Amino acid sequence: MMELMLMEPEFLSVSIMMAGLFAFLAVALAGILFGYVADEEARGRRIGWLEEPLATAPTPVRLERVELRKAA
Repeated sequence: MMELMLMEPEFLSVSIMMAGLFAFLAVALAGILFGYVADEEARGRRIGWLEEPLATAPTPVRLERVELRKAA
């Protein structure tokens, strides 16, 4: 009986569809996460949980003020 259930085309198509759905969701969530990380890094913000292991303390970031001069 179990062999017949595995060989039926309806069972196979549903299981392939569910596996494809889970793979699609994983790719979509990874894309959202990587997009968020890229936006934060482009703004100059550091994401603490991506930088180093939890055991180390974060190092302070030294910001320098840049003065813009007008062209001649």
